[in-house]
Amino acid sequence: MYTLEMGPRSRLLLAFASTGLIGYVALGSLLGRALGDTSYGQLAVFNEVVRQVIDHYVEPVNLDRAMAGARLGLGDALDGDSGYLEPEEFRLYQQPAREGDADIGAVLTRRFAFLLVVSTRPGSPAEKAGLRTGDILKSIDGRHSRPLAVPTGQRLLRGAPGSVVKLAILRAGSDPIEVSVVRERLAPSALKGKVLEDGTGYLQVREFPARVAEDVRAEVESLKKSGARGLVLDLRSAAYGSPEEGAKVAEIFLKGGVVAKLAGTRFPERVLSADAARAAWDGPLAVLVDNGSAGPAEIVAAAMLDSGRASVVGERTFGRAGIQQGVPLPEGGMVLTVAKYSSPKGTAIHGRGVEPDVPVASADDEEGEGAPRDPILEKALEVLREGAADKAAAA
Repeated sequence: MYTLEMGPRSRLLLAFASTGLIGYVALGSLLGRALGDTSYGQLAVFNEVVRQVIDHYVEPVNLDRAMAGARLGLGDALDGDSGYLEPEEFRLYQQPAREGDADIGAVLTRRFAFLLVVSTRPGSPAEKAGLRTGDILKSIDGRHSRPLAVPTGQRLLRGAPGSVVKLAILRAGSDPIEVSVVRERLAPSALKGKVLEDGTGYLQVREFPARVAEDVRAEVESLKKSGARGLVLDLRSAAYGSPEEGAKVAEIFLKGGVVAKLAGTRFPERVLSADAARAAWDGPLAVLVDNGSAGPAEIVAAAMLDSGRASVVGERTFGRAGIQQGVPLPEGGMVLTVAKYSSPKGTAIHGRGVEPDVPVASADDEEGEGAPRDPILEKALEVLREGAADKAAAA
């Protein structure tokens, strides 16, 4: 092949020329000096770094590998949901998921330069196999996750119903774990609503598929008819679904006002507001969250917290509430977070999470014997009792 006759430096120039980078860097550097914009100058610095590596590194440089590392590093410097996709991966990313595909039900992002489990869907193969929030997927079917963007990782977890995917997992405080998970077709989980012994209503929402808000509304009405005096809304480990569906659920508990804000550098700010006429519960309310609560669950928790509508009890949420968009490149493409959700008061959610006003650690973080305890639920019930007592004393 012709490229085998070229030296590393010639290949570097050809690679730059094929993407128009030489002209871009030169023009950008001039504009940067004229306009005081350092971003174009940084491209010139990068160009010089590559030149110095090519000229002075101790042995010949594999340019393809070096450029792949640079692309990977750029994605890692952004956020866990942004990254570069090779040409074939970007082509697959642009195609809809194949009808009939099965999955294991794990929601992924990237942290610590690997794919990481945000949460598992209820009743899914991933949950049955014991995958947890914070598990690092070192490899998927022997393919190392270090260079994989999130869409690629999610795609590799899908496949034919009944097929097996082999995962190598790194977990804090544990030796490396290898597990085989059988893919299944997943259906949305049913809501879990009941009235507890003390008369408090309990509603668990583990995911936010389309139209879940109407199911939540119906369940809230049912709990009211059953005589529930207060309500615990359990959003622990809820990460699957649309943030906008989370805003619709928040609307059920608000008498109007701002639910969330969405904005990006080139994304016009959107304000999601609640329609007071759609409120269905105005009684005492506590919201439960943990490290696996993300996306739509975080929208609900942040809205309740900023409005003062409810106590938010539990652990800091995951911090994954953004919108991603595919951007084609001459070779492959990138998936970039183009907008982030923030709370009604403007506090960023994506990358930070929601800090409860009543912090409580999950039972997994506590030591003890006997029947399993639920310290987060116990504290929420205590908060509701204290609120009822204070209201009675003030009457």
